[in-house]
Amino acid sequence: MGSCPCQIEKGVTFGDPGVMPTKIVGKYVKPKDWNDLISDPDTVIIDVRNMYEIRIGKFKKAVDPRTNSFREFPTWVDDQFQLVQSGTLGSGGDDNGTGEPSADLNASKSKQLPRVAMYCTGGIRCEKASSFLLGKGFKEVYHLEGGILKYLEEIPKAESLWEGECFVFDKRVSVGHGLAQGTHKLCYGCKQPVSDEDMLSPHWEYGVSCPHCFATKSEEEKERARARQRQFETFGVIGGPHMGKSPRGSAANNAVEFIQLPKSV
Repeated sequence: MGSCPCQIEKGVTFGDPGVMPTKIVGKYVKPKDWNDLISDPDTVIIDVRNMYEIRIGKFKKAVDPRTNSFREFPTWVDDQFQLVQSGTLGSGGDDNGTGEPSADLNASKSKQLPRVAMYCTGGIRCEKASSFLLGKGFKEVYHLEGGILKYLEEIPKAESLWEGECFVFDKRVSVGHGLAQGTHKLCYGCKQPVSDEDMLSPHWEYGVSCPHCFATKSEEEKERARARQRQFETFGVIGGPHMGKSPRGSAANNAVEFIQLPKSV
C-alpha cells in the first residue's frame, strides 16, 4: 500500500528552522469555500509544491515558484516580495513554465503584501509555508484545508477550478477529480511523472530516462540504469506498475509491482 501524501508531507524539511506552525498558522479554507477565495482578483494564489508536481496540474491562475524542493520556498518568498515596489515579477518572469502568463504578484499597487491563498497536496506543507509568511508580515494568509486531494474528492468536476491531475506519492502516480486514477506514469530515472506524450519522445527509455531528465544524465549514468533495469527484468521485478515502452515487453507482462518514490518533496 502506498504512503499517505499527508504523512509524506509531514516529513518535508522547510528552509527556515524558525517556522513554528503549531503556534501560528494561516486561516484554513474549506474546499466548498475555496473557489470564491481564489476567484477574487485581489487574491494571489501560490502553489507551494515543486515544479515536477505543478507541471501536471494546478489551480487556475496559480503562481508557480519553480522550486526543486520545499527548502527553496523561503528564499523564493524573500526574493519575490522584495520586488513588489519595482513592479517586476522576479524569478517567476512572465511565464510560469506552463506557457501561460504568471499571476501578477503586484496586481494591487495599494498593498505591499497581498492577500495570499496557498495550497499543496494534503495541506501539511501549507501549514509551514503560511506560518513563514505570517512571520514575514503578511496579514491575510489562507490555505486549502485538506489540500488538493480533499478538494478533488469533494468538489464536482463541473464546479472545479482545478486543471490537470494531482501528483501523489504512491503507485497511482497521479489522480483526478473524485480521486480517480490518473494517466501519468513514473520515470524511474528521475522519479518525475511522465505523460503518454512524454513516452513518445526518443528520450524516453523505461527505467533509464525521460524528456525531463535525459539531458541531465551522463552516458555512464544511463548505462548503469540500463544494467539495473536488466537485473530487474531478469528477476521478474522491473521497477514499477507501468511499462510504457519497456525494451522487453514479454518480461514486463510477468513483472511484480514495485515502486520507488521521490526521496524528497
